[in-house]
Amino acid sequence: MPKVYLKNFCAKDGSIAVLDKTRNRVFSTGLEAVAVEKNFYTVDGLEDPYCWEKAYAESVEPMMSVLLPKIISRVHVLVQTGHCIINKDEKSQLALIMVMQLLRGKQSRAYEKKLFDELLPSTIEKAKEKFGPLTDDQQKRLDTFGTDPQFFKQISMGLTWDIERLTLYTNVLGWHDFVFYHICGDMEFVTSDNPVMFINSSTANAQPFANGLVRETTLIYYPLSPKLLLCAVHPNAFFQFFSDKDGCVCHLNANKEESFITSINRKQHAQCYKQVFALTQATLEKIIP
Repeated sequence: MPKVYLKNFCAKDGSIAVLDKTRNRVFSTGLEAVAVEKNFYTVDGLEDPYCWEKAYAESVEPMMSVLLPKIISRVHVLVQTGHCIINKDEKSQLALIMVMQLLRGKQSRAYEKKLFDELLPSTIEKAKEKFGPLTDDQQKRLDTFGTDPQFFKQISMGLTWDIERLTLYTNVLGWHDFVFYHICGDMEFVTSDNPVMFINSSTANAQPFANGLVRETTLIYYPLSPKLLLCAVHPNAFFQFFSDKDGCVCHLNANKEESFITSINRKQHAQCYKQVFALTQATLEKIIP
């Protein structure tokens, strides 16, 4: 989880409130202690085992550190509902940030591993049918594919950084209408270790990978700060109600919209991997089942 993203949810002293989903425990700590897994992006055997980690640090994270605070700073109570707060280039950058945030996470890695384990045996059999019997050495090398975690990790990281795939997903997401919900009042939005959340607007299902990016029923939520939430809406959804609201801010009265804000926070908790983050512990205590 990028620290440049989580900084937007920190208190003035640099601390952040954390809800450990597995233990239902709420506490506050510094950024260095949360959303970290040692060597998650490290691939042994490469000329530079840290090349993927460097790629995030040198490209995506600097973009986040500039763009997200810029957008957050533009929204306050004096900005009228319906005012556009991002331009075309910023929207494209934000779409790319969301795609990268989605693909680089723990749950995406686990989902890819599941597909890898399911498809590898049939792929090997097809290779045998096409190229004929394998030598003992070739068979041994094939056998290592399914057991060597570094081999899978290299494939996973390569897929994450596949330019054609990134461009496709970014363009599809950027085709959506981006609506920014801003809370006026005491309530807060939470975020998590899987912050880009897909919800089926018909069933309210927020299970990861259950809702497709191109489906009209899919709403995509991405918290930017405790007061600001991005919602990406399919342009044909809701009878194109949001077509003239692309890039615009919509103020939410915390007293009148309490149920919506609470629902979004609880969904974020339900679909995350392990940790939920917020500005205050009180906000997290309200969403514990």
